[in-house]
Amino acid sequence: MRHERSLRRLLLINTVLAVALTWTLFVTAGPLVGSADAAGQYRSTRRNGPPAEAVTGVGNAAARQRKEIIDRLGRVEAKLAEMSATLTSGKVGVRIVNVEEIAIDYDRLADAVRSRGD
Repeated sequence: MRHERSLRRLLLINTVLAVALTWTLFVTAGPLVGSADAAGQYRSTRRNGPPAEAVTGVGNAAARQRKEIIDRLGRVEAKLAEMSATLTSGKVGVRIVNVEEIAIDYDRLADAVRSRGD
């Protein structure tokens, strides 16, 4: 009989907790309901650059990414201009280290030169 009472008490506590949880989920809008707000977005106003708040906001990651891409492209352009200047100046040294591995087919080369001359 003692076990029946403790079992009944446990079932009663379990039922009360289940009812309380159901009440919380369906009736009240308590702490289980969350809300989220979106960050404001940057809108272009035809200025040269974005305003200061656009550089730091979450919604303007695209503006920051675009600026970073433009900066990197500028660096690539500068490197390319430097390489082009080096190549056109004639100050390029060529060193061949595997001369023994280079085999020239002179017959094929002669045929190519003849066909080019026609």
